[in-house]
Amino acid sequence: MTRHVKWTVGTLLAGLLALAAWPTYVWLKSEAVIGQRYTLPRSLVQADANPAALARGARVVRLAGCTGCHGPDLRGRSLRDAEIPIVASNLRALTASETDEAFDLAIRRGLRTDASSLWIMPSQSYVYMHDSDVAAILGYLRTLSPSGNPTPPPEFGFDARSKIAEGKVQPVASIAMTQMPAVTLGPHYDGGRYLAMIACGSCHGADLSGTDHAPDLNVTTRYTREAFFQLLRRGSNAHGKWLPTMGPLARQRFHILADWEIDPLYAYLVARARAPTQDQLSGSIR
Repeated sequence: MTRHVKWTVGTLLAGLLALAAWPTYVWLKSEAVIGQRYTLPRSLVQADANPAALARGARVVRLAGCTGCHGPDLRGRSLRDAEIPIVASNLRALTASETDEAFDLAIRRGLRTDASSLWIMPSQSYVYMHDSDVAAILGYLRTLSPSGNPTPPPEFGFDARSKIAEGKVQPVASIAMTQMPAVTLGPHYDGGRYLAMIACGSCHGADLSGTDHAPDLNVTTRYTREAFFQLLRRGSNAHGKWLPTMGPLARQRFHILADWEIDPLYAYLVARARAPTQDQLSGSIR
């Protein structure tokens, strides 16, 4: 066998071995991530059955986008645009079997009671949600009659496992544990900041700095106060043009915001955009 032939055969064998090794690597790497277990924090939050809390719980469910993923009746639905095949949980089926603590772990920590992580659930946007709001959500869910069956778990086919192995899709619990909050600008802006995190965070990130599919909310400075109201009420941009992303969200969620909620939200986002960055502050004292 000539040296050239040996080299060619060796190259082909190396290529075949590499092709065979890749699926094994993907499976082993993704399985380690999928099978990871986390420390379970204790939760003392209990469902609040006070009528005022129930009304607030129903509003927070809409504002936080729960109905967007779990469906308008909260019975779950297939998320076709998700990074991996998944069906959002039937929350009304889970109310018959899950404790308040289990719901809280899922909402704010992205965790199941077996200490494994949820997938796709935007817990990183709710990790800073107040106990009172979680209690209100749980109270509202408990008023809904149990209905239907639990939805199936995520499907971890080769495509999904490849994304997990490459870090393109991460366990929700890992993201929630490291999620930074939106910048604090003092008590005057606390109301707007909190609303921004729980209502806008699922798309723009809990720190509001933007994601792959939504911009940094510094873009708010492009809007006048009046135009910002129209953005949330009608889904139109600063020039009055209907936005294909914000339009449906305004119709489904944000149009229920009162003036006294939109005003502090707008004030905070504008103040945040104009606040000096950490790099600018560091540079000013050098």
